[in-house]
Amino acid sequence: MHYVAMGNTGFQVSDMILGTYKAGGTDWGAVNDLDSMATIQHCGDRGVNLLDTATGYGMGRAERIINYALGDEGGKRLGKAKIMTKWYLWQGRDEVKTRSVSPTAQAEFLVGSKVRLGLDKLDLVLLHRDDEVTPIETAVETLARYQSEGQIEWIGVSNYSLEQLKRSQEVAPLQMYQPNLSMWDTGVRDDGRLDFCRENGIAVSVFRVFERGWFVPRLKEAHEYPVWDARSRTHAGPEFEMRKRIHARLRELAEEQGLSVSQLALAWALSQPGVTSVIMGASTPDQAEHNLAASGRRLSADLARECERIAKEGKS
Repeated sequence: MHYVAMGNTGFQVSDMILGTYKAGGTDWGAVNDLDSMATIQHCGDRGVNLLDTATGYGMGRAERIINYALGDEGGKRLGKAKIMTKWYLWQGRDEVKTRSVSPTAQAEFLVGSKVRLGLDKLDLVLLHRDDEVTPIETAVETLARYQSEGQIEWIGVSNYSLEQLKRSQEVAPLQMYQPNLSMWDTGVRDDGRLDFCRENGIAVSVFRVFERGWFVPRLKEAHEYPVWDARSRTHAGPEFEMRKRIHARLRELAEEQGLSVSQLALAWALSQPGVTSVIMGASTPDQAEHNLAASGRRLSADLARECERIAKEGKS
């Protein structure tokens, strides 16, 4: 496993982070909790030392799964990996979903995340999104207060624009920023957010590198997905055939480097200046092991540009 400095924190973080969105079960149908636990444990055993989750991933389910996984087998993995959770979305007993980072919501999230994760002090908490009601200054100030009280080690934000990032940084120093980045979508690089984070010592962990299943080892056909999955509709027709041809070209480039398309996508993201680590999805230990092979891999500038050029031909 390859490790890099996590901004100005002094912590050496693995360049591959396990994301637990799917473990929450949201939008994924049936999820095997034992597989999720085994995947978390495998990544920890392989040296992944930061796990990504959020209150909204299954409304606390993913946080609990992490707790169960790390506490299993006598708790031998406890304390070996930091946990990054995010606050914004919750669903109460009335089944109504609330989206808020207000001081009141954060007070509830603080208590809930500690209980679900089994921690007295949270490692890393991000504001998942701007709720468009609470002033950014108020939201960040509240989070920073919990940090100063010793209830949270590190803080940050996710999905914020450059202007929102700047406003947040003026309130309190951020340690982490989490945006999306892929060979299709390079907005975080092109609009200056990566440069801003690099200039201010803010670590950057990127998600959606696989673009919801487009940059994977093998593209599945529509009939291979259940009807409730959006890919049962998008993985068919002329546009899908065009993307299959693009996938084949990327696969040729990947194989020249001894990589799969998903490993190429991960290595491409890690090659972008300012990116600290990549959040990878995995449902099983085998999937995780395949993705972890990209740890430490970096592409030449020419190859990275070529991958991006080909990939963007298929962006609609």
